[in-house]
Amino acid sequence: MLLVTFRSNQCSVLTQFFSYSCFLQVEVTLQDINDNPPVFPTDMLDLTVEENIGDGSKILQLTAMDADEGANALVTYTIISGADDSFHIDPESGELIATKRLDRERRSKYSLLVRADDGLQSSDMRINITVSDVNDHIPKFSKPVYSFDIPEDATPGSLVAAILATDDDSGVNGEITYTISEDDEEGIFFLNPVTGVFNLTRALDYEAQQYYILTVRAEDGGGQATASRVYFNILDVNDNAPVFGMASYSTSLVENLPPGSAILNFSVTDADDGPNSELSFSIASGDSAGQFGIDGRGVLSIRQPLDRESQSFYSLVVQAHDMAPLPASRFTSTAQVSIILLDVNDSPPSFISPRLTYVPESTPIDTVVFRAQATDPDSGPNSYIEYSLLRPLGNTFSIGTIDGEVRLTGELDREAVANYTLTVVATDKGQPPLSSSTDVVVVVLDINDNNPLFAQKLYKVEVAENTLTGTDLIQVLATDGDEGTNGQVRYAIVSGDASSEFRIDSVTGVITVAKPLDREKKPSYTLTVQSSDRGSSPRTDTTTVSIVLKDVNDFTPTFELSPYSVNVPENLETLPKVILQSLTAVLFALLVQVVARDDDQGLNSKLTYVLVAGNEEGAFTLSESGELRLVRSLDRENKEHYLLLVTAADAGEATTASLLLMVCRKHPILGRK
Repeated sequence: MLLVTFRSNQCSVLTQFFSYSCFLQVEVTLQDINDNPPVFPTDMLDLTVEENIGDGSKILQLTAMDADEGANALVTYTIISGADDSFHIDPESGELIATKRLDRERRSKYSLLVRADDGLQSSDMRINITVSDVNDHIPKFSKPVYSFDIPEDATPGSLVAAILATDDDSGVNGEITYTISEDDEEGIFFLNPVTGVFNLTRALDYEAQQYYILTVRAEDGGGQATASRVYFNILDVNDNAPVFGMASYSTSLVENLPPGSAILNFSVTDADDGPNSELSFSIASGDSAGQFGIDGRGVLSIRQPLDRESQSFYSLVVQAHDMAPLPASRFTSTAQVSIILLDVNDSPPSFISPRLTYVPESTPIDTVVFRAQATDPDSGPNSYIEYSLLRPLGNTFSIGTIDGEVRLTGELDREAVANYTLTVVATDKGQPPLSSSTDVVVVVLDINDNNPLFAQKLYKVEVAENTLTGTDLIQVLATDGDEGTNGQVRYAIVSGDASSEFRIDSVTGVITVAKPLDREKKPSYTLTVQSSDRGSSPRTDTTTVSIVLKDVNDFTPTFELSPYSVNVPENLETLPKVILQSLTAVLFALLVQVVARDDDQGLNSKLTYVLVAGNEEGAFTLSESGELRLVRSLDRENKEHYLLLVTAADAGEATTASLLLMVCRKHPILGRK
């Protein structure tokens, strides 16, 4: 604020320059405004405070300077953040006070934001407080009592145990040192003072001492200590192996002993005690099929039925091992066991020969066609085999008792019997004897001894002459009693078809029209068809196929002399007269016999004639047989020429031919041109 006070006035005149001047004394008083914030000596302050400071303990006096005056310079202090209810500041004096007991182990650092405020302006300062440690904790072992098991064969120098103590203090106050305080006069164990690890200093002997009890002490750097008990239990080591009464065993037994039968009882001892002397038995090798078993008392017995034929000798390795808790430390001993199986007649003969054989039907009598062979896994007389035929088939086959050779004793005919089934019996000479049988199929192989015979010696077929090419006419069939290629029949036309009007399917025997047929050229065919098999030396047969062509109306009647020309005298009174077919003129009334030709057959060639045009006046008549007659006299002056049209028709499907007949009246003498 600016306050102005006027004190006096002075005026003077400077005449030389014609000017005047006045002087005024003014006193100005400045009043303070709050334009300066409180200022801490530093923006950040680091403090270290020991833990365990009690409630209300003064830690620090804070001071902030304000350049203003009066009320503008009055500063109030507050904690903005970071106190965690552990600190308080006096708002007027700025004293920083611990409001509760500090515990480094609970919290070791604080960061307070403190503010100085003059009512209008403020400033902040960061106070970082570190709580320093006081040795207020004693070391604590992880267990109230320690117990360790050590095998007696632990190696000297090896680590055998470790203890652990902790101290919540820090620095030297939390550093722990371990010591053995009593009960280790022999110095068997060494305790590392820093790590708490025990090392073995010399060999242990369970038989001399089974346990050790030590008192250990953990002390921190501040002098506080605690103690604990450590128990070392020495564990027995399995150092004795089981011992069999004999190094090897041998026995023999008949193969049909029932399962469960005892074979051997082993006597085994172990010098150890407890579990280390308890024994377990097993078969280590030689019994992959699991036919033997051994129990916990060392009794070897049969577990599954034995079969000398499968295996007649066993070499077992029997194993005895103690039951030490640690499998790796167990001792094992073995013994060799030899077992010989004695034979009983429990296996019938077993055939190993084929069950199928092939014999050509032309095989001579007394030929060996098959050899039966059987084996018997038994031994001695139990394995001797004799052969026989069960239900022999007539006198066709026989068998050798000892050699098993099957011989042919009768003739074979495959077409009569294609195969035989022989039941061969093999019997051993055991007591009682055992036997088995097998069926042997003897297949009779075909030889080409049959002709392919036609079912008919003559085949007849009638076919229309206009049958289309490719039409099947007839099928011939021949059968052959042989089989395979010997019985496969093929057909061929060997004669009667010089122009190849027909063809035959070589496999099916179907005869087909190969070319157009014409009855008028050739009315019938007699074909010789041959059948032949496909054997290496083919056999054949023949048959005759008679093919008669039936006529079809395929020819049109033809007038070979057309046109006819006839001269007729006018005014001929004698009627009717026959006009003869002649080129020579005659002096009396003639007729013309028109003749057409048709090469068809039967009704197809029977012709009838019709006068169809040129006879409008009715002067002529024509019979069905072609006779042309004059039925009245003619007058040349009225009509000089007649042009008659005659048709010839056969009796088949309508086919006709036309004839142009010209009749001329010239003079009384009739003539033909």
